[in-house]
Amino acid sequence: MSVMSIRIDESKRKVLKVIASLEGKTMGGIVTELIDEYIKRNKEKIMRLSEKENLNEIMKLSEASFIEWDNEEDEIYNNL
Repeated sequence: MSVMSIRIDESKRKVLKVIASLEGKTMGGIVTELIDEYIKRNKEKIMRLSEKENLNEIMKLSEASFIEWDNEEDEIYNNL
């Protein structure tokens, strides 16, 4: 399992923490649920593209989206 750090507004983090606590969940659990829902809603897009193009080409298209994730601050997580 990979580690991902995200930056969110402090007030949103506090509200998320309260909601998670009330629901008996962790903040990470809620984020995982949201990611799962997002993937489920959008998976068809990838399937349609993969039918038309080489999957490697699709991955190249997504590289720009991940540039923001590649930073020295998060390097400490690479060895976890």
